[in-house]
Amino acid sequence: MESIKTLKKETLSFSSKWWDDFLTVSKNMSKPSIFKDCLTKEETFFMRKCILEIFQDLAELRTTRHGYRVYNDKAEEFDAQKMGYLYDNPPKNNETLEEWWYRIFGEQNIGILVYQGERFNLKLSKLIAEKIEPLLIKTGIPVEGISFTLFIGNYESTPLGIHIDDPGKNVMHFHLGPGSKTIYTWEDAKTYKEMAGENSQNNKDYKKYLPYATKSTFSEGDFFTMPEDTFHIGTQEGLSIGIACWRNNRSKHLFADELLNILVRNYLKGGTDFLDRDPKLNLSPDTNPLKDASFISETLDLYEFPKEYEHLTFKEILKNIYRDLRYIIHSNAGFRTSPFPKSDEDSILDKNDVLVQETPFKILYRESNDKEKLFVYARGHKLSLNNFDCICSMIDQINIGKKIEIPQLLKELDPDWPDEVGLHILGLLYQNHGIIKIN
Repeated sequence: MESIKTLKKETLSFSSKWWDDFLTVSKNMSKPSIFKDCLTKEETFFMRKCILEIFQDLAELRTTRHGYRVYNDKAEEFDAQKMGYLYDNPPKNNETLEEWWYRIFGEQNIGILVYQGERFNLKLSKLIAEKIEPLLIKTGIPVEGISFTLFIGNYESTPLGIHIDDPGKNVMHFHLGPGSKTIYTWEDAKTYKEMAGENSQNNKDYKKYLPYATKSTFSEGDFFTMPEDTFHIGTQEGLSIGIACWRNNRSKHLFADELLNILVRNYLKGGTDFLDRDPKLNLSPDTNPLKDASFISETLDLYEFPKEYEHLTFKEILKNIYRDLRYIIHSNAGFRTSPFPKSDEDSILDKNDVLVQETPFKILYRESNDKEKLFVYARGHKLSLNNFDCICSMIDQINIGKKIEIPQLLKELDPDWPDEVGLHILGLLYQNHGIIKIN
């Protein structure tokens, strides 16, 4: 079939006007579309370098818990032993993507996926946040925020096969090269599913369906968008990297379920981690009379809610959880996942330091329902402080966005407070990437 129509840029890429054109051409992101030459060679080189740094960090973490998946040419996932080899051989500081890749994999065809890419590299997430900020001003921030996945490899086709993404997720793809990529889309989902039958999702026998697909090829520096309800598969010419930014707006039912998951993660002792539990804590049979529900009281006591929730109904608690989620996402420029905090040792500030807000991220704050606490949100991290107006005044000064010396900020606080209190608060903001040092 005919390739998706591409658009040659006529205005500055990722400017407000450019995003207007983007929404027009893509019919508000309901139509697969390619936008050519949106990133410069300098930008794609910089972004590839950031991704190599992510692999260095993943090698130190030595875990796939955050969503690190590697597949061979048979779409088989690497086992622990092969992942150990990758951890032991991270990219060297002076290596290019190609040099590291062929040193580790040789001529093998390999596919790598890294989920939650926004949490791993501050420079990369900042650059992407700056580029998509004008779009989010126009469309609003997705209810569950934005996450991005790294697709790296020289594999023949996407290891997942022909697939359709989860409901409520549409994608924007930054292509970093060096090789080109081709996406095949089956925009008539009903017809494709009738042809493929029960194998329609994660269909690895994709070649016989290509005559019915729309072919879209894009190269280094190009930008691609695709709506959520599109069956697709990717192939590439040689080694390439793509950053797929997902806009997460799921169904009401799925989001209602996610609010319960957040409640469990935040307020159930031990959260969702059931490993290494004491068997002595297992429940025994309830021998009370059938109408007596008191047996469950000790189990319900495992939920530890803050004081401000004590007199709220169940639905009111969920509304507060949702409000928190909004502040978390909005403080993080729309990203769903927060970067790892600095270590305590790396978070120490000196009175001679000069600080500035880390844009385009915002430091947000609100009072608790009982007015006793001030919740401060920096890069998606929630900090709980005692509620004093002067703390808000200090944050307001930071949010002006200009360079400011620490003594000037300390003047905003209660004059009876020792400087150590202000330095501690600023240190928390610095630790969680809400501010940066520029001296």
